[in-house]
Amino acid sequence: MPYVEYASEGRVLFRTESSDGAQTVPRIHEIVVVDDRPYQVVDVEYWARRLGSKDRRSVWPTVYLIPVSDEDWKRRLERRVVREKPDGPPVRY
Repeated sequence: MPYVEYASEGRVLFRTESSDGAQTVPRIHEIVVVDDRPYQVVDVEYWARRLGSKDRRSVWPTVYLIPVSDEDWKRRLERRVVREKPDGPPVRY
């Protein structure tokens, strides 16, 4: 999978390129921040496209996003629980 396409509201926003071994695709309901704007992943489709010869195909995922409203984003940030770290190492028996 050399490319991942990100689309929102019927148009492709951008495309990322990476190696086959280090490909990351966001999961459904995950939040992705694009140009300081939060988007929620609603669907991921995988398309096989020709690459070079007729026999070779590559799989490109297309990630579909919807914008998250400012009010909803503020509520999500308020619900986050910040964990307090202990001063020392964990106590073991």
